Amino acid sequence: MNWIAGPKSTKGWHVAVEGNIRIFATIDFGQSVVSRMIASFIQAHPAVTTELAYSNRPLHMIEEGCDAGVIVGNLTDETVVARSAGQIRRYPAAAPSFLNERKSPKFPADIQPWPWLTLSNPQFGVSNLVDLYSAQGEQRLEIKPVMISEGVTSLREAILTGLGITVLPEWLIESDLVSGRLVRVLPKWQARELPVHVVCPAQRRLPLRVRTFIDFAVSYMSTVLKPDKRELKTAVTRIR
Repeated sequence: MNWIAGPKSTKGWHVAVEGNIRIFATIDFGQSVVSRMIASFIQAHPAVTTELAYSNRPLHMIEEGCDAGVIVGNLTDETVVARSAGQIRRYPAAAPSFLNERKSPKFPADIQPWPWLTLSNPQFGVSNLVDLYSAQGEQRLEIKPVMISEGVTSLREAILTGLGITVLPEWLIESDLVSGRLVRVLPKWQARELPVHVVCPAQRRLPLRVRTFIDFAVSYMSTVLKPDKRELKTAVTRIR
């Protein structure tokens, strides 16, 4: 679907991007990346105002009158128009204090019995299963989590205390990994990537400000969610 990228001039007059936009996003991504993206959009279009709400249910928010949304995870609503905005890379991570008390793992099976923290929403994966991938193949771990949460920010805060291990998105822990507050566990392995979509109502005619925002959001996310330079095998063999 082709939306107008922004304001344009026609026969000497200027079509302004102005008015209010109601936006929703998944909570953790919305409070960080999406909030920064909205700030950049308003700076580029100062006649626009926005309202930001949080939900993992696109249809629910569209029915309540939202104009557009940024959703992380698998989409289950077929009544919205979705544009792909990239993939979020995720890694198993833990605090050094937690790892210092344990033998250094060599294979995914070594970390299966550890205390795990996971997400509760099936949109991000089943809470008692962790799928890890590498150039060597794929392995599914069946775990017994000690903590289940709706958001990755709370999981990050918990593992910083040394509580256990969890899978976290790169955008959230990049600075933690650089500073050494967190460490990637089995750095050659990563969890399943999560798709990011910008969605809008399928049956609603979109005003210019919303079309402009959607194009802006897709472009912005493509710079934040950098393509992975490491080449993993597209066809992997499950490790038994």
